[in-house]
Amino acid sequence: MAVAKTKIVLHAGHGKTGTSAIQSALAISADELLKSGINYPIDPIERRRAAQFEITSGNWKHNPSTSLSKQCLQLAAANTAGHTIVLSSESLFWHLTDFANQKEEWNDCVEIHVILAVRELEEMLSSEYQQRVKRHGESKPFEQFLKRRHFISSHHKKAAEVLTQLSRQSIPVTLINYSAHKKTISQRVFDVLGCSDLFPKEQMGDLVINRSLSQKELQMLMMINALYYDQFPWISARLSDALATNLPNTQTQRSRISPKSLEKLYATNDSYLQIINSHLNPKEPLTVQQTLKQDRQTNNPAERLQKIRQEENQSIQLIGQTLLEALRNDPAQRLCNETIDTLINTSQTEDIPAHVEVELLEIAKANRPQGQRLGKLLERAQIKMQQS
Repeated sequence: MAVAKTKIVLHAGHGKTGTSAIQSALAISADELLKSGINYPIDPIERRRAAQFEITSGNWKHNPSTSLSKQCLQLAAANTAGHTIVLSSESLFWHLTDFANQKEEWNDCVEIHVILAVRELEEMLSSEYQQRVKRHGESKPFEQFLKRRHFISSHHKKAAEVLTQLSRQSIPVTLINYSAHKKTISQRVFDVLGCSDLFPKEQMGDLVINRSLSQKELQMLMMINALYYDQFPWISARLSDALATNLPNTQTQRSRISPKSLEKLYATNDSYLQIINSHLNPKEPLTVQQTLKQDRQTNNPAERLQKIRQEENQSIQLIGQTLLEALRNDPAQRLCNETIDTLINTSQTEDIPAHVEVELLEIAKANRPQGQRLGKLLERAQIKMQQS
């Protein structure tokens, strides 16, 4: 008699497609999901943090000594209750090709379903670029960022590779156009799991997490990075966090790019976009080179332009106030080594809120700018906070 396979759902992100919000919803509903036969296995501390919308990386961690294939087999062997198991992590995205190629190892015991989200090309690259401006001192224009990458979107290239390999191995995949479902992406995942009624709608609400910058905000932060980042490497993160917290509903616009570069961008990635669209709902395709001109047509009535100008004034005022306060209270050269070590140790305390960890490390870094380990801790903390 054949042994029933364990169904494992792999929510593989990828980055910048609402992964943290999805993981928060799964953590909030974990108990109710389990009652309905869906197991979202997660460490209790990580679950509590995710349920409070703190930064986590989901419930799957890459283990260099144990492949994803072996981990799935281990989960299946321990699944005596016959639950459907859900794993969620942006890191899964980069391991799916190898996992699909190892199908012979797990196919007799495991039934896999992959959930993957993709995003419009410009939107995705703009989001990556803004991360560089907000957290890593980027001061060069968007086009230079694209040129450094030879106009290739690594996420779209990898997504095309993953989808091709999953298709070859007949592994089911649900592909979602995040750009068309930004506000409902978490609900869509619950729909795919077959438990729409368990989505924690009240807790999730109209959650806005770490919005993108408007064009004016982006221009100002680039200028501030050019002027201050070397001396005050925490400044752009402080300003962008203030904007997201105090002006969460400011409308964003596309990053500026010349028509020539735009054409090159879509031409370079067209083959990847075509593959992705072949797996998407035909009614919700990503923009490709052929539909680019139509997609770029926008209408900005007078009321919309007036709203943009009002929001720009609010952003400029907030940036000025935050910048003045930050520089006035800059602790550089005021703390002794013992105090700096205490700040670092405190920042690594278990369960410390993500924003507190970043702020403590920023102060320590301002006082010890050459500390390599400290710099790595700060960068890791900033990335964690950005992913929440």
